[in-house]
Amino acid sequence: MATSKLPHFCCLLLLLLPFLPTVLTYTEEDCNIRLDSFPLVAGKNSNPITSRLEEFSFGFHPLEGEKENQFLLAVWFCKTKEPTIVWYANGNKPAPENSELRLSSNNEFVLYDHEDNELWKAPTPRNSKSSCVAIRDNGNLVILDEQYNPIWESFNEPKDTNLAWSNIGHGYHTQVSSI
Repeated sequence: MATSKLPHFCCLLLLLLPFLPTVLTYTEEDCNIRLDSFPLVAGKNSNPITSRLEEFSFGFHPLEGEKENQFLLAVWFCKTKEPTIVWYANGNKPAPENSELRLSSNNEFVLYDHEDNELWKAPTPRNSKSSCVAIRDNGNLVILDEQYNPIWESFNEPKDTNLAWSNIGHGYHTQVSSI
């Protein structure tokens, strides 16, 4: 006589349900960057921020060739010989050297060029206050508010390199371009 596995699965699910919020929440320890103390600056000697497992980096990635001294504010997979960019801000207008990612007076993460012109702003909800940036071990760049709730994620704006666990679907904007 065959028995159904459904009741066992439901019991297991009920046991694990209380732990689900701890998996999906963020804490202060998740914050890799707090831009209220110092900006992230584009340059040949700028150091990227890495995820805990050091598989992904976030920072200013230098462009080569005719776009020398130009940088992409990007997330890249860094465990390969040639880094693979998986997300970038403002891809059509690379940031010149000495550009800065900083927290604006409105608590928004904004990329400014060396002349203080706005190049890109994280599309966060109105009235939200950005607090810090977290680079996750899956390559997702997350902006957190003051209570460490996610208010923006790079996975919601996939580019031309998609990761197996990133979002692609209705309501998401994709951008495919050559750099």
